[in-house]
Amino acid sequence: LLARLHHYERTIPGVHLAWGPNNQSESYRRFLSYIFHRLLRTRESVTAQAAYSDAAEIERDLILVQKSLKSNRGERLAHTYVSSLLRKVRKFGFHLHTLDIRQHARVHAQLLKELGPDLRGEPKSEASQELLDTFRAIAELKRTYPAQSICHYIISGAESENDVLAVLQLAKAGGVQVAASANDPGLMPVPLFESIESLRSAAGVMRLLWANPEYQPLLDSWGRWQEVMLGYSDSNKDGGMLTSTWELYKAHRELHRSAQDFGVKLRLFHGRGGTVGRGGGPTHSAILAQPPGCFSGQIRVTEQGEVLNWKYADPVLAEWNLELMIAASLEALTRPEQEAAHPAEWEEAIEEMSQEAYRVYRRHIADNPDVLEYFEQATPVNELDTARIGSRPSRRTKGRRLDDLRAIPWVFGWMQSRHAVPAWFGVGHALQHFAKKSSSHEQLLRQIARGFPIFSDLLRNVELGMAKADLGIAREYSSLVKNAALRNRIFSMLEDEFLRSRRMILRVSGQRELLARNRVLARSIRLRNPYVDPMSLIQVELLRRKQQGEQSSELEYPLGATINGIAAGLHNTG
Repeated sequence: LLARLHHYERTIPGVHLAWGPNNQSESYRRFLSYIFHRLLRTRESVTAQAAYSDAAEIERDLILVQKSLKSNRGERLAHTYVSSLLRKVRKFGFHLHTLDIRQHARVHAQLLKELGPDLRGEPKSEASQELLDTFRAIAELKRTYPAQSICHYIISGAESENDVLAVLQLAKAGGVQVAASANDPGLMPVPLFESIESLRSAAGVMRLLWANPEYQPLLDSWGRWQEVMLGYSDSNKDGGMLTSTWELYKAHRELHRSAQDFGVKLRLFHGRGGTVGRGGGPTHSAILAQPPGCFSGQIRVTEQGEVLNWKYADPVLAEWNLELMIAASLEALTRPEQEAAHPAEWEEAIEEMSQEAYRVYRRHIADNPDVLEYFEQATPVNELDTARIGSRPSRRTKGRRLDDLRAIPWVFGWMQSRHAVPAWFGVGHALQHFAKKSSSHEQLLRQIARGFPIFSDLLRNVELGMAKADLGIAREYSSLVKNAALRNRIFSMLEDEFLRSRRMILRVSGQRELLARNRVLARSIRLRNPYVDPMSLIQVELLRRKQQGEQSSELEYPLGATINGIAAGLHNTG
């Protein structure tokens, strides 16, 4: 440390020594004065004289201080002050946060088509020009700021290995370094598998990618790590709650098996939302419900805006929630696989129920044009854009199909109108179809619910979603549907499945009412709902006035207020 201090004294003139220029005895304070001086120069510019070129340089200085203190009877000082600072430097560097870039696979394909095989063409569409400009901006930002600030590129709607290879080509066209180097982590393409079909093919797609000779050097540069994102809300919209949960579980397991075959260290990015219909629910139980032996120790999850507020706005709550995640992660890592093993017939039973739930969901919801018409009139989904609270447009395109609607407004609309359809539809039918085969089948269901974490977690989340629903209020929203025959047909269908799902959840769980085993949450919902109900009725009236032609500009603010109020009261948006 003294040698480094003397080097600084010779090479960095004009440093203000915080404890006086005549202080020749307090070597640590003098050394810290030079660190502080270099940080000030770095804040001006990393190219300024005496500035740190990257966070690794200040880390080396702090490690030297830490080691010196430990060697000279200053262990407590090293632990109290230096160790915590070192953790922050290693985590946040000079960039604080990392920024993920995200775009849909079809936009990449369109730009490649316009650029041509030699990548020298000119974009013809506005979307393609914006995408090319994005890659150029990434390259510029990584040159100007710490390169660690951007290191992941998420590919929405990924369906094949070509969707990943397309990003490599576009990065080259935009001047972005993809492979990691000493000072740049590169730009890892992260395929996001969202639909039921893409989840089923995810492991096969990654096997083709990892076997590609062009991709091998990139994997090596990233230390053989690969991130893959799984879409919860879109798979729910595509296939319903039960099928989405089961296909995500199977994709998770098969991806890990494929990664092990190729010597790849897999990190899964779970695109969970706060809402149950978006894959939300307790994070602790979700981590424990992962397939046995398929957890690498690293995990990424999305948290919605209001979830950030509920979980992390208060330091005590933030620490509690982070402790729960760490505890679950440690338990998942250390749990013997034999403890988490389950009979093959359990998986066969869930597979059978998943197929039945998928058939019912596609027939009655996803492929039923009447449902979308009902949804757009019986929910405030079309108010999202005017309320200006969404993170992006409600629709991916200007089309009016369900596929064009994003998953967030889909869940949002059903939750606001108290239907909560994405949280439960199809589950009751699947459970009933399986249980009615014989008494032994119903007994098997109870065994699976007790012993298979992914299934018990599913049932708990369905139960939670149903507890927040209110068919009485939902009926008021249904009165906004102009076509009486369509209104009665769809609401009756939803009501039948809701009652069936509730009845079957109670039968399988052995409860007399929803959330009977979670009295705290049940009481919270019971206390909140009376305050939410008046806002729901006011919202229905405002939507009716808008339908009748009342000036929409006067209704925008009160409608936005009811949307925020209901979301806060239910602890759910989309």
